[in-house]
Amino acid sequence: MRVESLDLENMDICLDKAIKVVGEYIKDISSDPVIPNIKRENLYDLVSQEIPFEGIGVEEVIDDVKENIIPYCSKIGNPKFLSWIITSPSPAGTIGEILNVGLNQVPFCYKSGPAATVIEETVVSWFANMFGYTDKSGGILVSGGTMGTLTGLSVAREVHIPGAMKKGLQNIKKPLVVYVSNISHKSVETAASVLGIGSDFVRKIPVDSNFRMDVEKLKEQIEEDRELGYDPFCVVAQAGTSNEGAVDDIDRIADLCNEQRIWLHIDAAFAGGAILTERGKTLMKGIEKADSISTDPHKWFFIPVEAGCVLIKNREHLYNTYRTSDKAFNADEPIEYMNYGMQFTRMSRAFKIWFAFRAYGLNKLSKVIDTNMDLAQKFTRIINESDKWQLLCPTQTSAVCFRYVPNLNYSDEELNKLQNSILNELELSGKAFLAPAVINGKTAMRACLSNHRTSYEDLEFVFKTLNEIGERISKA
Repeated sequence: MRVESLDLENMDICLDKAIKVVGEYIKDISSDPVIPNIKRENLYDLVSQEIPFEGIGVEEVIDDVKENIIPYCSKIGNPKFLSWIITSPSPAGTIGEILNVGLNQVPFCYKSGPAATVIEETVVSWFANMFGYTDKSGGILVSGGTMGTLTGLSVAREVHIPGAMKKGLQNIKKPLVVYVSNISHKSVETAASVLGIGSDFVRKIPVDSNFRMDVEKLKEQIEEDRELGYDPFCVVAQAGTSNEGAVDDIDRIADLCNEQRIWLHIDAAFAGGAILTERGKTLMKGIEKADSISTDPHKWFFIPVEAGCVLIKNREHLYNTYRTSDKAFNADEPIEYMNYGMQFTRMSRAFKIWFAFRAYGLNKLSKVIDTNMDLAQKFTRIINESDKWQLLCPTQTSAVCFRYVPNLNYSDEELNKLQNSILNELELSGKAFLAPAVINGKTAMRACLSNHRTSYEDLEFVFKTLNEIGERISKA
């Protein structure tokens, strides 16, 4: 009887060919276009859509990828890709991910991936150390910031209402309330919805002129909710808001939460990497006081997606939330990750982080992040020194929000349309890619300087291109 197998006789040749394709893509990452200009319906024609009952062979599919897929990928690693905070992964991180996929380890327990389990423990301990946590803390690697926030809030709920993971919220007497700034990431509302708290019970606190949560208003809202019969149980502070890159006054918020006996979760998905710099440590002063922290290695730590990390100050709380049996927590027992998170079968997200951090060293990463922050400040000065450009919020981390104002005769509605028109033309040109943002009701252009390849010359080129497009459109 013939046994069918999926093994390849030309495995070495196929691997070499695939790696070469990846290498060429990274080598050409700085070339135009940054965003491919192709309509979705045209891509359907290029991507084979018929169910392939008969295969064509690995080498042929690799050729197809090179010819019909790679030209239509967004070049996130391009130095003029300044949109969002999807940063360019480091080449070492990419190599680590390639090795990781090949090894295919599943660290839900030690036996399923001994090396992967220990590497995850190691990487989690590195992040805990970065943020000032002790060896009593713990955590797990997840897909990204949204899952990190969901995990942190689920632990907060279990601590606040012991047994909530089993009994749910069926018998609670007072509705739970979560507090965020009014410019926080939507993932907090998503987490509240998934956890049965409800997005209507997420209180959005006003921000000050620096786009930081107003701590006095937070205190007033907590007191008002208690008087009305609600149960304040969690505050989510931002270490890098999505648009502005603003960092809340974590130290003051932490002291208030301690005083009010409310769980404090820090959403450091955006600016977590800045903790490696002195400026970042100053901005995030008091972060070690938080009960939980989520950060994204696939953002400002230059790791390929998906890679998020959630840290819990007291590891026992994480265990009690996700344990698979009624066995009590024992700090001396080895970690089995099936007792520390939502997923059982999951890829090893730690290996690529471990690989890249060891390859470069955190000191080098710190210098890159410092450079990014310097570039953001330089770009801010360029905007401020121009009479046709307007900064819309202070630059705290790596995000610069600004708009083109050719003269004072434009209404806000006209200016909003103008910014979008400039961004659309810039994208179609393929020369650079920036994102729109809304700041205090005004449409802005947002440049996020979080790419390890971006230089000052790139910024000058982008600004010159924006100027040319702005002048042309405003005169049309």
